[in-house]
This record gives sequence, structure tokens and C-alpha cells, in this order.
Amino acid sequence: QNNVRAAALATVNAWAEQTGMKEWLEGEDLSEELKKENPFLRQELLGWLAEKLPTLRSVPSDLLLCVPHLYSCLEDRNGDVRKKAQDALPFFMMHLGFEKMAKATGKLKPTSKDQVLAMLEKAKANMPAKPAPPVKASSRVVGGAAPARFQPASALAEDSGSNNTESKPDPKKAKAGGASSKAKGVQGKKVLSKPNLKEDDDKSGPIFIIVPNGKEQRMKDEKGLKVLKWNFTTPRDEYIEQLKTQMSSCVAKWLQDEMFHADFQHHNKALAVMIEHLESEKDGVISCLDLILKWLTLRFFDTNTSVLMKALEYLKLLFNLLSQEEYHLTENEASSFIPYLILKVGEPKDVIRKDVRAILNRMCLIYPASKMFTFIMEGTKSKNSKQRAECLEELGCLVESYGMNVCQPTPGKALKEMATHIGDRDNTVRNAALNTIVTVYNVHGDQVFKLIGNLSEKDMSMLEERIKRSAKRPSAAPVRQAEEKPQRTQNISANASMLRRGPAEDMSSKLNQNRNMGSHSETTHTVPREFQLDLDEIENDNGTVRCEMPALVQHKLDDIFEPVLIPEPKIRAVSPHFDDMHSNTASTINFVISQVASGDINTSIQALAQIDEVLRQEDKAEAMSGHIDQFLIATFMQLRLIYNTHMADEKLDKDEIVKLYSCIIGSMISLFQIESLAREASTGVLKDLMHGLITLMLDSRVEDLEEGEQVIRSVNLLVVKVLEKSDQTNILSALLVLLQDSLLATASSPKFSELVMKCLWRMVRLLPETINSINLDRILLDIHIFMKVFPKEKLKQCKSEFPIRTLKTLLHTLCKLKGPKILDHLTMIDNKNESELEAHLCRVMKHSMDQTGSKADKDTEKGASRIEEKASKAKVNDILAEIFKKIGSKENTKEGLAELYEYKKKYSDADIEPFLKNSSQFFQSYVERGLRLIETEREGKGRIAASTGISPQMEGTCVPASTHTVSSSIGNTNGEEVGPSVYLERLKILRQRCGLDNAKQEDRPPLMSLLSKPAVPTVASSTDMLHSKLSQLRESREQYQHLDLDSNQTHSSGIGTTLASPSSAAANIDDLKKRLERIKSSRK
Repeated sequence: QNNVRAAALATVNAWAEQTGMKEWLEGEDLSEELKKENPFLRQELLGWLAEKLPTLRSVPSDLLLCVPHLYSCLEDRNGDVRKKAQDALPFFMMHLGFEKMAKATGKLKPTSKDQVLAMLEKAKANMPAKPAPPVKASSRVVGGAAPARFQPASALAEDSGSNNTESKPDPKKAKAGGASSKAKGVQGKKVLSKPNLKEDDDKSGPIFIIVPNGKEQRMKDEKGLKVLKWNFTTPRDEYIEQLKTQMSSCVAKWLQDEMFHADFQHHNKALAVMIEHLESEKDGVISCLDLILKWLTLRFFDTNTSVLMKALEYLKLLFNLLSQEEYHLTENEASSFIPYLILKVGEPKDVIRKDVRAILNRMCLIYPASKMFTFIMEGTKSKNSKQRAECLEELGCLVESYGMNVCQPTPGKALKEMATHIGDRDNTVRNAALNTIVTVYNVHGDQVFKLIGNLSEKDMSMLEERIKRSAKRPSAAPVRQAEEKPQRTQNISANASMLRRGPAEDMSSKLNQNRNMGSHSETTHTVPREFQLDLDEIENDNGTVRCEMPALVQHKLDDIFEPVLIPEPKIRAVSPHFDDMHSNTASTINFVISQVASGDINTSIQALAQIDEVLRQEDKAEAMSGHIDQFLIATFMQLRLIYNTHMADEKLDKDEIVKLYSCIIGSMISLFQIESLAREASTGVLKDLMHGLITLMLDSRVEDLEEGEQVIRSVNLLVVKVLEKSDQTNILSALLVLLQDSLLATASSPKFSELVMKCLWRMVRLLPETINSINLDRILLDIHIFMKVFPKEKLKQCKSEFPIRTLKTLLHTLCKLKGPKILDHLTMIDNKNESELEAHLCRVMKHSMDQTGSKADKDTEKGASRIEEKASKAKVNDILAEIFKKIGSKENTKEGLAELYEYKKKYSDADIEPFLKNSSQFFQSYVERGLRLIETEREGKGRIAASTGISPQMEGTCVPASTHTVSSSIGNTNGEEVGPSVYLERLKILRQRCGLDNAKQEDRPPLMSLLSKPAVPTVASSTDMLHSKLSQLRESREQYQHLDLDSNQTHSSGIGTTLASPSSAAANIDDLKKRLERIKSSRK
């Protein structure tokens, strides 16, 4: 209702007069009210703010919280709300400024942002000025003509409240701000127009305050030792406090708080503000330059890379500005800054080194190069090899750009000091020293050897060889002006910027010299020695000169007039045509692949697109066959180029790099989707490819890219494709070699080794499907080499137990899949004792067999036959066929019987009748006796077996050392597969040699009835065994005369080899009869 709203608004106005606007604008209350989507509330509040804000000289920073809701009101559905918001917009901008208001639009939708920015531009033109402060605060108190509502008390309250608002510091500021605010609050009645009484939150003023003669006074104080000289190894607290004190008079308080904050993010904010105000506050920057440079030296000692990069960015902009203003660095500024900048030229990161070199180059435009030479020469004495190398290269660039006069204190002393680094133990430093002296040689000629003085024979030979390889004749030194000017012409600065490279090759100095010689008109040209006149020879030549005409050649011209015979065209053979086509296609592919590794991004992208197009067409993809290794090599060379060069180039558009990554990954995914082509990749190439891909996944710079996460996800997908589609032997071997290299490399990241091992684990999970396609001999050779380099004790010393677990898991899986046959795949290992591989495999096999055997014994003791899983009929038949094949062979008889006993005990419903019905009765009785003997021995009744006539061949070790499982019995079969007819013929021959009739079939109890009986032996089973032994002895007595020594060894029946004569056999029969009678009587 209108009357209620009017009453509420009057009440708010009355409160605001008594309390001041500070209480209403502070906090989040006002923004929360604007957030509510009540059109009446919004239009009344915005109208009230449009009325009050113009009257205020300053507002709390919390007003910024209302801006997002103000923007939403600008697009409200209610027309009155939109109008009120547009009316209030200029007054918000009056206090907050256009930049803050525009920055707040960053969270809006693109369509909304454009509309709001247009309104801001329009409001900026209509923005009113802030009300001027009164000359005296008491004028509002004493004025008698003031309206009744402006009572002295309220006026004082409003003034003090407003002043408190201005002086109240942010809670995050230093505590010192609190004390100052109280002091300012007490001075509410005094003049408020001084600039240093503005609130800390008001950042609209200059950040650098010009103090007349401030810099000169600081230089005098330092020279007179009134303050500490800016010279230290690491900054101490007293230096930091001294710099704070010096800055307090010429740097804005809020910026100083940011600059000396403990959090590095505040340092980044300070640098961003300094970059923003660099152009607009040139004079202020120059007046405070010594302090700014000193503060930046403190940042060089920070460990945060982002702050360092931001500081280097600011320095490049700063020195460009100083060069444009033709400013010369003072000695005080240079000595307190340059030595600390040179320290950063030895940083391990290429990007930082490159930026520092660029800054050193720009400094020569505002500081004499000869003095820069002295500072850089001091840098060559560092213990950091990278710093020594970079400083030597920078010295070479200075000599090349400014001539020999730049060398300080004299060219001779400078060159002698540079030459000492030729014998440095670091290869990079040696090369840098040699390149620098070669550069001087190209400028100064043979006189360099005189200036260098005596060198060791080794160093001199290295220098002469390098000069010879540089393939450049000495030319006269460029004539320079005697007086060096820091300001150089534009072509010199552009030329000098081209000289800033990384470690230069031997020819780099020659190319740079050519550029310099072409860009300077002062160069004097001398005639090379080859084209000089030999005056001595001319003078000594007194002989008469005879001119002789050369003999002319007479050509036969008659052939020209003869008619020309044109050869008849012949039909070309078909096969050469196709050979040419094939060679043309191959050469085209080779050319395109060579462009993949190009340093030009667009060239590489076009080549990758062409290859991807070929791979996506099934009829053309086979053309890539034979070129896979070549293509993959070019690809990971491009990946290496991106990692080392493109990512470090700040001038390069990062979107181009993302596009290049996308093309590389897309073409390789297309390749590895074609399995026939993927399998052509060799081990070495796959190793380098995986190294490149894993390095890319770990590159933190890729994550910072706009589409970096998508690139890394694509690389993950590609790695999976490579693992699954490549030749499994090659990729597994490549991963093992890559893991070995990564563990050996001290500079390698632990994360890198971890990702390699994760790939190996994935390969282990694929082994059950791929084991038959893997060359185990080669894989075991790689594992042998790995274990030779990393014995078990050395692996245990690793920080992570992941490597040893990975290796054990791989070997255990191979043993599980191949069984004991894995020991047959050590053929490629020459000396198996060099590693623990064979011993480890034996331990794994023994442990696996012991576990299986102990489980079987435990089941037997309990007397329970447990059925695990019913195999399919085909599998059961295969298992039983393998078992009966072992029983039929002379070498594996005992093992086969033991396996049959265990198998029947586990699978009591297994049907073995088909395997026995085609065999002879003799073979059936042999199996029956063997099973019974195993049964009695398992129950500890060896005395029965000892008194029977079983042959010692069966009696010795009937119980196997370990009982194999079904799967191991399959894996343990070796030799060629033989049909049952072969064994049947073998049995017939043995029966004939023993005098048995092959056609005769004795009546025997079926073997199924035996095998279906309970596992626990009873007296009845013992009686049956005695009956069996009696029949055996009876047969032996009848057939003994036909036996010879050979039949005793090969006959597998129960005939005892200890029988000496027929009489002893009869005695055994009588003894057995008596025992049988005793057993029968005991049963009655």
C-alpha cells in the first residue's frame, strides 16, 4: 500500500538523519534487500539511494555488493524498477568509479553484459561530480540559518560518522590502521580536506606520490651510511623494514599493504595495479624507481613462480617506458638491482631465463653496455652452472652488438677470464665459453689469441677446432663511436632482441654477425686476402712475356644436316607403371610425415589433417602400412617441440597449441583404431611415444590452457587405445624399459613412474585374453634385465613399494596363466644367475603347488568331498584325457594316477567309463590297484601295501609331492598329443612279451564300482585287495618262465620284482591264504 510505503520511507529518512548514512550502507543488509525480487521494495530502495548518494563525499566499500543486484534491476520485468535503477546508476558510478562497475559485469551473461556496458557508457557521460568538502567543519554547527533538522548534535554526529567511515580500515589491513583511525576520529572538527585523510578503501588516487628531491635525498643517506646499503645475500628483516619506511612517504598506503603482505596473491595484485598505472603515472614511477627496483629484488627471492613471472612482465614494460622517456639509470639504482636480476638468469625454467635475458637486453638502452658487461662478468663466477653459461652467452651478445670496447676493464683481461671457462667441468658452460670467444674472434680476428694469452693444450685445441667449425673468416671489427650512448636506434634494438637465444649452436654467432654487419653503415670493408695482389711476385718477374693464342677446337658440323630419326613409341609395361605409382604414393606419404615434425604450427597441422583423412578411409588406410614407425617418430618429436619451445613462447597464441594438440591426438587415435596398422609400431618407438604422452599428461602448463582438461582427457583415451591395440609383446616390453629408465633417472618425477606402472597394471589385467599372442621369452628377458638392474634389495629401498608390487603381480599372473611351463621360456637369457628371475619363478610355482596340496590334504582328513564348480562336459573330457594320457606313459604314470584319484574324489559324479571301455582288462586292473594303493597310503595303512606284491616302481612314491588342480594338470601336459590307438598297440606288445593272450579278457570287477565307493577304506576293501593279490601271484607263477629282465622293468602290473624263484612265490600264496582265512573268521 502506498501510504505504508510512504510512512516507512519517512521513518528511514529520520533514522538516516540521526545516525548518518554509514550505518545504512555498511554490511550486506542493503544488498540482501535489493536481492529480493519485490518490485515495490526495489523501486523504493533505488529511489532512496538515488536521492542520498549524491550528497555523500565517500561511501563504504560494501556498496560494491549492491552492484550485481543493481544490474539485475536494470533488466527487471517491471518498468518502474528498470527506470529507478537507471536513475541510480550514475550515482553508484560517482562513488565506485567506471572501472569497478565495468569489472563487476564479468559475471553476467554475454547478452546481458553488452546491454549493461552500454548503459554504463551512457551513465559515464552523465556522472555528477562528488560534492566538495566544507572549508571548516564548524560552519555546519554554528550556522544559525540552518534548517531545524540540521541540529548541532546531528550535524556533529553526521560529520564524525562520515569521518569514521573514511578512516576505518579494512579488517585485513595492519593493526596500525586502527590506531590511526582513532586519531582521525578525534579530529572530526578539524579540516578534512587533506589528501592523506582519505579512507584506505578509496583507491582512486595516485599510487606513487612525487616527493621533491626524494630520490636524491635517499641516495645521499645511503652514500653517507645513514641507512643500510642495499647489498645482501638473502634479504633480512632490517632491509625490509627500511624499505617500508622509505616507501611510506611516496607510495599509497593501501598499495604498500599489498606489496608487503605475507600472502603472495597480494603481491600479484600489487603488480597488476602497478602495471595498470604504469602509463598514467610515468613521473611518479620515475621518482620512486629506486624503491620499486628494490622491492622487485625482494620478489626474486620468493619461491612462487607466478609472482616471479608477473614481476618480470612488469620489468619488461617498465624498461620499455624508461627507454621511451630517454631515462638513464643511476648508479645507485643499477647496483641495487642488476646483480639480483642476474641471479635469476640461472633459473632452471627456460621461460624465466628467457625473460631475464630479454630484460638484460632492454637495460642496455637505459644503462651503458660497458657497465652492464662488468655486472654480467661477475655473474660468471657463480656456482650455478646455468647462470655461468647464460652470462657467458650474454657477454658474447654484448661484444657482437657493441664491439670490443664494451669489454671491461680491458679486452685482454675480460677475454682471459672468459677463456678460463673453456675447461669448466660442465659441458654447457664449456660450449658457451667457446661460442663467446668464437664470436669475439669473428669480430676481432687473430688478435684474439694474443689477448687470451696462454691456454692449456687441450683448451687451445678445443678453441681452434670450434673456430674452424664456425667456417667464418675474420673480418675487421666494426668502428664504434668513442662515446657509448645508452639510447640506440630502433634497428639496433630490434637486432639485439634477435640475439637473445638459448644455448647457441656453433653457427649462431656467425649468423648474428652477418645481421649486424648488414644493419650498420659504419662497417669498413677490407679486401679478403684471396683477392689481394701479390706485389712481391710481380716485382721479381723480369722475364719477357710471350702471348700465345690457344689452339681452337675444330668441330664436325656435317652431322647437323643429317635428318633426325625419331624413335617409335613403345607400349609401356604394366608393372613399371604400378611400381611408379607405388613409389609416388610412398614418397608423398614420406613428405607429409616429414612435415608433421615441422617447427611451423600451421604446416604441422595441415600435414596431420592429411594423414588423418587417409586413416579415416578404409580403402586408403593401408597406404600407411610400412610408415607407422616413421609417423609416430615425427609425432613425438612434435610433442617434444611443443613441450620445450611452443609452450615457453609467450608471444605464441595458446589456442594454436591446443589446436595442434587436438590434431596430433586425433590422428593417432585414428591410427590405433586400425589394429593391423597399430601392430606395426616397434618397441623403441612405442617407448618414446608413451614417454611423450605421459609427459604431456603431467605438464601443468597444459592444465592452465582454456581447453587443457579436454586435451588431457583425450590423451588418456589415446593411451588406452595404444595399450589395447598395439602389439602386446612390443608395448609390454616398451613399458618395462620405460619404467626402468624412469627409476634410474634422478630428475624423473615420481608421478611419471607411477603412471608407467598404472599402464603396466592395465596390461596385467589384459593378460588372460592376450597371453597366447605374447612372446613370453622376450618379456621374461626384459624382466630379467630389469631385475638385474634393480635387484629385490634395491627395489625395497625405493620410497614407494609400488615398483616391487607391480613386478611381483606381473610375474605371479604369468605363472598363474602358464603354470610350470613358464620355466621353459627362459631360452633368451644367457646367464640366468645374473638376476633373481628364475629363483622367483620357482618360488611362485612352489608356493602355488603347496597351497593346492595342503588344501587337498585338509579335505581328505575331514573325510568330506567338496564339489567346487562343475566344469562343462567338453572341459571334463579334456581333463580326463590328459590324466589317462599320463597314466599310459611310462614317465608320468604315478602322477597320472594321483591326479585321477584327486579328480574322482572332487567330482564323484564324473563319468570315466568311456575312457576304460576300450582298454584292456589288464590296464583296468592296473588303474584299480594303483588307486587302492593311494587310498590306503592316504589313510596311513602302508603296512598292507608293504606286504603285497606291488612293484617297487609303484610302491616307492605313489603319493605325489603336491596334488595339482584341474587347471595345473592341463598346463603340465608336455610332449606331442598321441592317440589311444598308439597306447593300445603298445599294451599288446607288452602283453605278448609277457606271454599273455591279447584276445583273452578276464572277468574283473568294473572300475566304476571301485571309484564310486567311499573314500574311507574298510576291511572289505582290504579283503578285495588280498583277493586281487592272490590272483596276481597265481598269474605270476604260471607266467614266470616267460619273463625276462626287460619285462620286469616295463610291465606295470603288480608282479613283485623281489621274487627269486617259483618256490618263494608258492610260499607267498600259502601265507596270503592263511591271512585271508583269519580275516574271514574275524568278520564272522
